[in-house]
Amino acid sequence: MQGKYPITGTFIDEVTYDIPASNWSNEQWAADLDHMKEVGMDTVIIMRSVFYDKCLYPSKHFAGLKEEGEDFIGFILEEAQKRDMQVFIGLYISNLTWNAGDYRGEIEKNKLFVDEVLKLYGHFSSFKGWYIPHETGSNIYNIAETMGGLAALCKENAPDKVVFISPFFRGEKVGYPDSLSPERTVDAWQSILKECGKNIDICAFQDGTVSLEEYADYLAAIKPVMDEHGIRLWANVETFERDVRTMFFPIPFDVLRRKIKIAEEYVEKCITFEFSHFLSPQSIFPSARNLNNLYRKYYESKK
Repeated sequence: MQGKYPITGTFIDEVTYDIPASNWSNEQWAADLDHMKEVGMDTVIIMRSVFYDKCLYPSKHFAGLKEEGEDFIGFILEEAQKRDMQVFIGLYISNLTWNAGDYRGEIEKNKLFVDEVLKLYGHFSSFKGWYIPHETGSNIYNIAETMGGLAALCKENAPDKVVFISPFFRGEKVGYPDSLSPERTVDAWQSILKECGKNIDICAFQDGTVSLEEYADYLAAIKPVMDEHGIRLWANVETFERDVRTMFFPIPFDVLRRKIKIAEEYVEKCITFEFSHFLSPQSIFPSARNLNNLYRKYYESKK
């Protein structure tokens, strides 16, 4: 990996669902992009652009605008362009199960979304690609048809733009009754990607759903699958603590450091969910500011 700091990209979750809103102004968001650049980040992924009754841009099709004229996506693209950062725009998602796997409905809504977003933002050089926010750890909710249809839609309308996904390992840590071992994870993703892999360029598995002891086994198992399908493997190194069940808080630095060390053996890039809440020096969580200090001090000492 290149550079002083190992995490070089982050999600932005402005359509908050299970973490609190920061209620930042545009000036605070611009400052946070500067903070990202200071620790070597070159990639921003907008988690989702339309979700339930929330929408991040002035749309003619989707409800949820805060005020007329507000445009978070346009703002982030413009600010990222100033800083030579690349942006992935998260698609429309109806809800966390996309209506129990209604892939036809998701594709129809995203036809409107993709067309509108390309007309509004296609001229930005910072607009690198798309993020498919329909996340799962196994072949449920018609995920192959969903991701396949959405990836094909993105490629048909913008063949020059990259398509990115970030699923999770269905491990025992988060209490799934039907958890998948590394071997069964391979079987599940071979089946999924056989149907939808040809239009997916990058995959970054979330790391917090398996234990540290198992994490390397899962990465070692899944990497040949991604290589076979021509998909670049990244790691979504989560900077929040899943072991605090009532709410997500910044992760202990020792755990973060150990996860990064494991991931670097298998992936070409580490990103995180997500900098602004859990690693930023201006986070609403004081412990995130402390984490930022520890992260910077440790990796600055390594180079």
